[in-house]
Amino acid sequence: MPKQRWLRWLLIFAGGVGFWALVAVFFASQNYMAGAYRDRPMSWRQALMFPATFYFIWALLTPGVVWLAARFPIERRRWLRSLAIHLPASAGFSLAQVGLFVQVIPYFYSPGRRATPGQLWGSMVVANLHSNLLYYWLLVGTTLAFSYYRKFRERELRASQLEARLAQAELQVLKMQLHPHFLFNTLHAISALVHEDAEAADRMITRLADLLRLTLESHRTQEVALKRELEFLERYLEIEQIRFGDRLR
Repeated sequence: MPKQRWLRWLLIFAGGVGFWALVAVFFASQNYMAGAYRDRPMSWRQALMFPATFYFIWALLTPGVVWLAARFPIERRRWLRSLAIHLPASAGFSLAQVGLFVQVIPYFYSPGRRATPGQLWGSMVVANLHSNLLYYWLLVGTTLAFSYYRKFRERELRASQLEARLAQAELQVLKMQLHPHFLFNTLHAISALVHEDAEAADRMITRLADLLRLTLESHRTQEVALKRELEFLERYLEIEQIRFGDRLR
């Protein structure tokens, strides 16, 4: 079980890295095109460095956000408590992302002018706090969507299993109502009467068809009227009367 849990979180981290890498490439292409349009061309490496660093930090934070979203889902019965947790958590993760970015970015990217750590922190908070809040809630919404989809698939699986059990139960009820031994004997009697008494064979086929129709019509109902039960028994006795003739009393 612990191994499966670690594998699950490893997959979540890998998926987060892949998703944020696509986001980084998207904004890097925007930076590249903007530089070319403003006659300040930059290399692809320069265009990619800033967004790659920024969104890789979000990839590191993604498992924590996913854990919170799964631990405190926004559901109808407890949405208020979940919001009370996610609202401060969204601010905390957003500020944590900015703090890590301010610490890491000088090693990979040199701004055009020197700025103190406080100035860099303030400018990054102003520039990215709202987008970071949006990224947090995007992760929460994606996690909830996957969770609801998984629950939906589980309900579908349980429903299909219940339908299979219901079909087996219905088949068993049909076997109880119309025993194969009786059916085989009736068919054997019909095959014998075809050559001896065609009219009796025809009546037996008609009664057997009525009996099958009554069985199929009533197999899904929870309650059966006494009139329908008596009609069923009449068809059964008529078939047996044709089979045994005067021997049946």
